[in-house]
Amino acid sequence: MFGTAPDCLYQGTGLTTFTRYHLGIIAPDTVVTDGGVDVLRKTPHRTVDAAPSVLTCFSGAAAPEFPIRGDSVPHFVVHPDRHHQFGKPGETFLLITQADRAEEFTLAPGSRYRHTAVATIEAGEPLDAVLGSARCPDSADVFVVCPDRFVLSPEPAVLGPGRRLVVMPCGSTPVTDAQMGYFLTAVENTDPVALQIRADRLFGALGATPYVWLTAAREGTSATFGISADYEWNQQAGPLAPGEQQIAPSGGASAMPAGLYRSGASRRLDLHGSITLLGAPIVHRGDDPACVDEQAALHKDLDALRESPVILTLADGLVTDVRATAPAGKGAVAALHDLYEADESYRVLREFGVGLNPVLRQQPGNCGLNEMFGATNGVVHLGFGLTPRTRYALTFTCVDTVMTDAEGNTLAGPVPRRRGRPA
Repeated sequence: MFGTAPDCLYQGTGLTTFTRYHLGIIAPDTVVTDGGVDVLRKTPHRTVDAAPSVLTCFSGAAAPEFPIRGDSVPHFVVHPDRHHQFGKPGETFLLITQADRAEEFTLAPGSRYRHTAVATIEAGEPLDAVLGSARCPDSADVFVVCPDRFVLSPEPAVLGPGRRLVVMPCGSTPVTDAQMGYFLTAVENTDPVALQIRADRLFGALGATPYVWLTAAREGTSATFGISADYEWNQQAGPLAPGEQQIAPSGGASAMPAGLYRSGASRRLDLHGSITLLGAPIVHRGDDPACVDEQAALHKDLDALRESPVILTLADGLVTDVRATAPAGKGAVAALHDLYEADESYRVLREFGVGLNPVLRQQPGNCGLNEMFGATNGVVHLGFGLTPRTRYALTFTCVDTVMTDAEGNTLAGPVPRRRGRPA
């Protein structure tokens, strides 16, 4: 992560419905932990930092009515019929959002659900209170969107065996209205079945090779990532079954050191060589509002990576050198050096991931929802930092890096254009 800074929060950094891949063997309940406490498994754990206030139910094509301040109108329309992550729809679609922004959301009419509903949650009351009450039907498909809140996943027993839960991860990075509108649409345009096929194909290929090459021709970088059954291989794709939960937008695969949250930096990902960082960076923070300004300043420095590549050199999953390829990237390099000086653990690679969602385009700003960006053939991304052990968790995309197996078959990244035959 869920960038990767998976911590106890939905961060968009790999926290979702996890399926552990033992390189061809699928175990049903991968566990991701935070300081020894289970965070997510196939039917994840945790709770939300907010709580239910109002639940209004509607049926058939009826749409909810929110109290409107002045002449304002809802900014965001949620279309239950387009939320295919839930697979075959249940009886009820339940939208949960924060009470102070509820009037900005409305549900569109539809035909797939017999009932649609809206619930609001106040700060300080957990999501468990909604899920554990009569206000949330036992078999509801629940979509949680709280633009300004940290959201934690519920315990499996609280979620229940019949509900399915999808959460848009906000809070660890700012989410603007423009970003919210874009990603709500992206969620509705995402095909979970197609993502499942892409993830299965990728994991099948990874299970058949001892390592992958990571190369970027323009910068001349080359690295190897050793494939190991000792990692926790996680999938974030596919339709949900009852009792499961996932982030939205979905679409990703990743590897993390086994027991990461229990053993800290003692276990490493086997990445050796040089790799190019290029694309929108993400700077996640913990639930500490005091560092918001510092987070913004750090992201401003790193945002040069969108256009100016920076090269990392790693040995045994540890950054040993960082350098800019052009003057525009020197600020980003300086910011990384400042982080390393403050805390050497920022040098340790915490996640190796591949974004798979072809619908997404990287949006401006520091936006955790960018992480599942997969372009047309998958995009490699790397995660450093581990909140709350580090103040920030960083996700870097490698948009011009090609990932190939030991035999040279392309598994992710830009596919070279084929040259036409000469006339």
